[in-house]
Amino acid sequence: MSLNYLAHHGIKGMRWGVRRYQNKDGTLTKAGQKRYERDIRENLAKKKENRIDTSEPDPKRYATEDLKRAKNIADSGNKLVSQFQQVERSTRPQTDLSHMTDQQLRDRINRMNLERQYSEMIQDTTSLSKGRQFTKNLLDNSNVILGTTASALGVALAIKELRG
Repeated sequence: MSLNYLAHHGIKGMRWGVRRYQNKDGTLTKAGQKRYERDIRENLAKKKENRIDTSEPDPKRYATEDLKRAKNIADSGNKLVSQFQQVERSTRPQTDLSHMTDQQLRDRINRMNLERQYSEMIQDTTSLSKGRQFTKNLLDNSNVILGTTASALGVALAIKELRG
């Protein structure tokens, strides 16, 4: 016997990635209390002129801080991917072929062919190149995703700032 029913686990109107730190009556949830206490600790560690007024907990500030942290994480991931791509580009040998004679170019091609044949005879390089290709594809895809996420978070922060 199977039971077919619809179950909803959450709060009506809840959005993905938005945390609730206050109950409907205005009291703080456990997560809100924990965050509020963390804010007080961080605030007390700051210089007097840089401290934030924490007498009234502000859930809007918490949501803005969450967005900023998520954007910073996305931006740092995007920078990491960009740095990896720069390293990838810089490791490729770049030579100016316009200054080489035909004989020098033939000698270079022959040398490269001999090196490739030698490496194929000594070890199977296909597994290395497949791994490198997989990593490159993974980082290229994550670069697109992180870029999109960072820009979306930037827009969300701008909208939140304009409303507030």
